[in-house]
Amino acid sequence: MNIQFASRKMEAIVTNERLRQRKYGQLSRLIASRLAELEAANSLAEIPEGPPPRRHKLTGDFTNCWSVSISQNYRIILSPIGEYDKTVLSSITEVEILDICDYH
Repeated sequence: MNIQFASRKMEAIVTNERLRQRKYGQLSRLIASRLAELEAANSLAEIPEGPPPRRHKLTGDFTNCWSVSISQNYRIILSPIGEYDKTVLSSITEVEILDICDYH
């Protein structure tokens, strides 16, 4: 899957191991693991709904976004970009990482 980032700062932090470790601490390895899963998948449909990634659709402030779990509280928030059908997950082949946060 093609992954883009909401900002250059987010991209620098997430893709640089040292910066990722400084900002997210122990979650750094889990973030790297989830990013590898996202990159290896052909579409969002290939990311499991069950643990550990627990892909799920969001509502409220993040309507039309998806989330992938990192830990019990932290999530990677994804927004589909490009051409896709909202009802067919396999058509979502490009996502933008909006944030990595605890939105609970």
